[in-house]
Amino acid sequence: MDRIDCLKAFVRAMEGGSFSAAAKELGLGQPAVSKRIALLEQEFGSQLFMRTTRKLTPTREAHRVYELARQVLGTFEEARASIREAPARPSGTLRISVPSSFGRHYLMPIVREYVRDYPDVRLDLRFDERTINLVEEGMELALRIGQLESSSLMARRIGTVRRYLVATPRYLKERGTPRNPDDLKQHQCIAYARMAPASQWTFESDDGRHVVSVSGAVMVDDADAMQEAVLQHLGIAIVPAWCASEALKRGQMKALLPDYAVSSLPLHVVYPETHWMSARARSFLDFLVARAEAFNA
Repeated sequence: MDRIDCLKAFVRAMEGGSFSAAAKELGLGQPAVSKRIALLEQEFGSQLFMRTTRKLTPTREAHRVYELARQVLGTFEEARASIREAPARPSGTLRISVPSSFGRHYLMPIVREYVRDYPDVRLDLRFDERTINLVEEGMELALRIGQLESSSLMARRIGTVRRYLVATPRYLKERGTPRNPDDLKQHQCIAYARMAPASQWTFESDDGRHVVSVSGAVMVDDADAMQEAVLQHLGIAIVPAWCASEALKRGQMKALLPDYAVSSLPLHVVYPETHWMSARARSFLDFLVARAEAFNA
């Protein structure tokens, strides 16, 4: 049996989470996929999946082999394309991890354009605020907001996220308007749980950097929830531009401390360090880079 076909079955099973998903994508019966995986396990002398009636769980060895298998398949596809003297057409399933609130506001219009231009690619978008392990969760690309931690991931900066310190006019009427960062200590502040440390806010001014410890009755881990908490008059928050712009225009929110700037955050696309990137991942990355201006809001 062709070992390339076996590797394809293995990679699709890893990415799809089951033999049946791999069989469907490859146009095979599930027994054929099981047979190909079993042959690889025999070749490698190691079990690749723990099988139960309800769940298929990759072993540690499977995670170790996965990236190498993708590289082998990529090299094979490149070789085949070079013989045909035509680039490989993007196809298959592209899994992308996206910050939830950002994705809802910015990514879906781009997705609409992409699927129109690349009908052979199926996008599997996972909206989550967590910083996930791309390889373990079978993601080819991820969008991340904020400073990146040191890792083996490759990164491409595609934008900047501006942020605003805001509150509603009603809250300010009841509690007063802060005039400097230290005044925030006397206010209810809505913290973002995933920004460490959540209870310390930093501002920049002509006088330098100002760090203030804040507190409040509400902490959330989603930007849309933070926006809603502000609109419910629960306190002051630092929210990204997409959660503030329209509310500021309508007068539902007011921007505070104009002489003290909240630092903007970088927006990156990250992907596993590899000598090969699939045509579908490359095409989507290029799509994002070409529309980077939309992210600088």
